[in-house]
Amino acid sequence: MKIPAQTSLNNADYTRTLRLMIVPNSMTMEEVAIPGNWANVFAKVKTDDEVIVTPEDRSWRLHLLVAETGVGWVKTVLLHAIDLNKVVTKPKAVEQPDEIPDDAPLPPDGYTVNFAPAHKWRAMTNDPQLVVSKDHKTRIDALKAAHEHAAKAQGLAA
Repeated sequence: MKIPAQTSLNNADYTRTLRLMIVPNSMTMEEVAIPGNWANVFAKVKTDDEVIVTPEDRSWRLHLLVAETGVGWVKTVLLHAIDLNKVVTKPKAVEQPDEIPDDAPLPPDGYTVNFAPAHKWRAMTNDPQLVVSKDHKTRIDALKAAHEHAAKAQGLAA
């Protein structure tokens, strides 16, 4: 079924409001979801408003959609919740040179494996200096490429 041609399309900024509500630290995310706990602020929101709720210490954050309001209560729908005390840092996409252990394997003779920001990890021949493989996320991947290239090069020379 297609959307009818006479369907109203309005700018969302004129039909709903985005609000920020800071609650006491003693209040939990679950308590915010109880409609009756909105008794003191029910007159400040309307259906389809969005409310970002966070405690004073900013330890968590809720993004709510106001689904229904009445005298002394507000029914909300959870759009997004995050506990900021449990946020984990994202792992690095590319292994960095300072993360190489001292006992790391070495490239084959005549090859260099190094890190260049434009190429990420790369394998190079020493004489002549040629990049034989690049854009590896880890040093180990670049080492494998160097060993594979050395094996092919030795096979061609023999």
